[in-house]
Amino acid sequence: MLLKIAWRNIWRSRGRSLVVLGSIVVGIWALVSAVGFMNGFIVGYMADIINHDISNIQIHHPEFKKDKEVRFTIPNGKQKVEEIDTWEGVQAATTRVLVNGMIASPKKASGVQVRGIIPEMESAVTELDSLIGEGAYFEGISRNPVLIGKKLSEKLDVKVRSKVVLTFTDAHSNITSAAFRVAGIIESSSINLNEGYAFVLQEDLMRLLGIDEVHELAILTGPHTDESQIIQKYQERYPNDLAESWKEIAPELALMQEMYSSMLYVLITIVMIALVFGILNTMLMAVLERFKELGMLMAVGMAKLKVFLMVLIETIYLGILGAPFGLALGWLTIKYFTLNGIDLSEYSEGLESFGYGSILYPYIENSTYLTIAIAVIITAFIGAIYPAWKAVKLKPVEALHKI
Repeated sequence: MLLKIAWRNIWRSRGRSLVVLGSIVVGIWALVSAVGFMNGFIVGYMADIINHDISNIQIHHPEFKKDKEVRFTIPNGKQKVEEIDTWEGVQAATTRVLVNGMIASPKKASGVQVRGIIPEMESAVTELDSLIGEGAYFEGISRNPVLIGKKLSEKLDVKVRSKVVLTFTDAHSNITSAAFRVAGIIESSSINLNEGYAFVLQEDLMRLLGIDEVHELAILTGPHTDESQIIQKYQERYPNDLAESWKEIAPELALMQEMYSSMLYVLITIVMIALVFGILNTMLMAVLERFKELGMLMAVGMAKLKVFLMVLIETIYLGILGAPFGLALGWLTIKYFTLNGIDLSEYSEGLESFGYGSILYPYIENSTYLTIAIAVIITAFIGAIYPAWKAVKLKPVEALHKI
């Protein structure tokens, strides 16, 4: 009976109820959209770095991480990566030879990390071949091809087929230089890929460094794979190597993920507080307008608890009605922009300086919709407590004499 009375009370004043419903729908839609856009920036940035640069797991010689000295290689690295590639949860793995050095053109020079890669294996792990904007992926140059980022090419004032010189220290502490030709130019929002790396063939770099082992194993895992299990398995088999997840390799990304989670709850709280005041104001007006009616109900014997529950149920009904519409509208908005993207090319220069792309693709996890729906119901409940308390504080005699 109480549920039925509460339902009918909602529609006695359609205008007021629709205003509350509208505020709930708009609030939820704004919240879902804001979360999706935040995800687009943060998750997109992190995914770009993990998928196109550092990968999920990296393995090094324990001493290599300290000074990046060429002599600290991984014993039998190529055989190890072949074994890792067969493990459950591993999508792809590759080897890399790394050395810090200089890249110079006839006009300018810049510091880079020279990365010796096996093209087929690297593309399976980082999809590096898909980032080539000009030229080709190690094609068209017969001897010593190199790939560099777009920003680095602009800094050096070089283009495809231009000659550059790489200089670095080999395994015997000798300064080594070699001429390379630009085979392709990488276009990416990643700062490292854009101006920090020079990719060469692994066999070329190993020959110049005078080594026959690699410095790094990079592993790409499946989307729902527990990276710690793969790391633990590797360390049990090869305890003398150092295996690390992306959180240890790039702790700033892990910190960003934690900060984002906090920001998400702060954003939800801000929107819910705004909804609470809107609901509280509207329901308080509804209670004040019905002083005489509520007084009569209590005069004929309705318990104060039932009056309290009736007001609460009315508000919760409004939350339950508004939540699906707001979530659906938010879902449609996110879906549309996920497929089409949001063009931020007018701000591309500023975004790229922070490592963001010029096209934003909003994203939201399904669990977030449930979190928001629960938050709305709780908000409606909280917003109704004071008006309901105000109703039960009425004295029936005084209420019946109110005009």
